[in-house]
Amino acid sequence: MKKYFFCYNGSVASYLKHIKGIPFITNAINPKDGRHFWLFPQTEELSQGLNDYREMREQQKRA
Repeated sequence: MKKYFFCYNGSVASYLKHIKGIPFITNAINPKDGRHFWLFPQTEELSQGLNDYREMREQQKRA
C-alpha cells in the first residue's frame, strides 16, 4: 500500500476534509504541470472515505 494519496480533485478533497473530517498533510501545486493537489496520508479511514464518495456520486448519477 502506498503511504500517501495525491488528490487532484477539489470536490473529492473537500468531501474528505469537510464531510469525513480527514485532515490533509498539505496542499500544493505540482511543479511539473501546475495542477493543484492535496496530500493525504493513506489510511483505512481515507480508503473508506473514497469509497463513500464514489457511492455518493453513483447514487447522484442514478437519480
